[in-house]
Amino acid sequence: MAALVSPLVRVERGSLQPKIIGLYHLLFKEGAKPPESDGFWVEFFILKANSSALSVILTEFSAEDLLQMQSIARTVFMRGVRSLSDSNPTIVANALDTLTILIREILAKQFTSSEVITVLVGLDRVDREFTQFVDALERIMRTGSIDLRIAALRATLSTVCCTYRTSLINFFIQRDLFAVLVQIIYDDATTSHTFEAFVLLGVLSNYDKLEAYNPYQTRLADFVDESVMQKIVVTVGKTCKEAREDYVAIADDAADGFSLESMISSYSGFAKKAKTALLQQDPQMAANSAFASLPPLSATILLGTGNFVHANKYFSQVLIETKTVAQEETPFGSYISLSSYLLQHQHRSERHASYARIAMLVYRILVEDPITMQKLVSIECRSSMRLCRQRQPCLPYVKGERFLIEGILDALIGAVRHNMKKALDIPMYILAIGTIHRIISQLKRLRVRLKYHWSELWKSIFSFLRFVKGSSKHFRGIQGMPVLIDDTIRVLVLAFSAGESFLSGAADYDDLFYKLIETGELLSKVSTAYDMARENSSIGTLISISEHYNNLIKERSMFSSGHLSSEHVSDIIKTGYDTLSISAQQGIDYWDRYRESDERVFLKRVGWAAVMDAQELLGRGLLPHIAPSNRVATNGNGRYAEKGV
Repeated sequence: MAALVSPLVRVERGSLQPKIIGLYHLLFKEGAKPPESDGFWVEFFILKANSSALSVILTEFSAEDLLQMQSIARTVFMRGVRSLSDSNPTIVANALDTLTILIREILAKQFTSSEVITVLVGLDRVDREFTQFVDALERIMRTGSIDLRIAALRATLSTVCCTYRTSLINFFIQRDLFAVLVQIIYDDATTSHTFEAFVLLGVLSNYDKLEAYNPYQTRLADFVDESVMQKIVVTVGKTCKEAREDYVAIADDAADGFSLESMISSYSGFAKKAKTALLQQDPQMAANSAFASLPPLSATILLGTGNFVHANKYFSQVLIETKTVAQEETPFGSYISLSSYLLQHQHRSERHASYARIAMLVYRILVEDPITMQKLVSIECRSSMRLCRQRQPCLPYVKGERFLIEGILDALIGAVRHNMKKALDIPMYILAIGTIHRIISQLKRLRVRLKYHWSELWKSIFSFLRFVKGSSKHFRGIQGMPVLIDDTIRVLVLAFSAGESFLSGAADYDDLFYKLIETGELLSKVSTAYDMARENSSIGTLISISEHYNNLIKERSMFSSGHLSSEHVSDIIKTGYDTLSISAQQGIDYWDRYRESDERVFLKRVGWAAVMDAQELLGRGLLPHIAPSNRVATNGNGRYAEKGV
């Protein structure tokens, strides 16, 4: 007779688990063949999908294992696609989750494009099955309930990112999802998910756009709906503002007393909030490590912004003009703000450098166009801007609203000042210096005399010339260096020859000459170090100006005892104008317009970086939720209008 067990004795029992996990194990671990019973699949998709459990199970299999189990993977995919047309919304939602994980985990293996198709659907069925899949996603995004529309949007974004380097992405290119993505952005019920829709649009519009016809590029170029553009701009602005706060959390660079000590103190607070052990490290090293992990994954939205700016001039105007009533910093002001942080830290990582370059390309495109350039110097488009002050020396703090072009110049100065390394990013410097040259050229043509701290720009340029002179043995012979130095000299020559048309007054012009005199023989040494012919060259013009004033200073010194004061030098500068002759160089204010084909390699690289970031955002569940603004104020030509967003 068996002994009775006391009710006080604890009996170990097996842990309970959701039934769907048991079905996963039945399919992928115990079942040699996929079940054929319709009842099994009805139950499979009506039970709530457990994404984490399915992901763990599939991760355990090698690529070879999945090739052996291709019949199971195919059946799950095809049954899932059929379930997307079910009238039961629960089945549709679970099918979306299941298909998203299945595709993601299969694509994570080291498969060729044909092997992916073999495992997922079969070479003989891929056209029919994947076309049905994409059609179903489009239909759900267009006609489903709000929850299903968002679920289908995220499933589409995940699938596009996963298949970006396979032939399967062509099904999304050929289907043209532009209209349904715009509908999601436009509808009040789904407009808070503009981030996902616009990121997806950016990824699709960037795919092979320079190698083959991309319908999304055409749709972007032809698009004219201002209300949708405003919603996109507001989302871009809020995303940039939130991304900037990640930098500020590491080092609060507010204008009132920023220092290394305050940065360390700020980082200590950041680390405590994050509950990390990084405070056991040296604070400076810990801060550098934190900066290297930035920008946040949400920076992926910058890819679509750059594509839209290049494709559509009207969007460029809306980007500059849009103002949200609730805040002083406009969306484009927030864009400039984030870019200033990206540019000062761009040397820290490849991601930093890629997103910083996108921002500078946007600046170049906007500056080159006369209409958008006029808006950048328009009173109606001014904005307050929190610009990066995390690297010394900082630019002067300017409180309140400023012209947008001033913020762009500050961001570009930060790029020039704070990335002087032996491993110099020459393409970045060519772009930064070239954009500064275009800004000055456009200010000259528009006859806009900008009240700006020009002295900081000249200091940065001469400091850069000292750097390349001191490292000439390292930089000589490196591709692109002669172009970079010549572009830098051209900026100075343009400033000397046309300063009266864009500098705010005589004091700024005098200061420019003073900065040149201070450099002594710097320009001659640069010319010698890099074998630059003085005759009929830009650097020759600058050397002549320098020699003109140095001779005047020597003459004055002969008649005065001791060293000349700065006041005496300033007097010499003013009197020296009468005898100074600056030879007008033809084409000194000329520049080549932006051609996207010149950035072919970079656009492919940054496109892939943006895809990886979007994919990680989805995988970690970190998609930002951008609450819609109540009102948007659009300004242009002194006209203000309020529109619901």
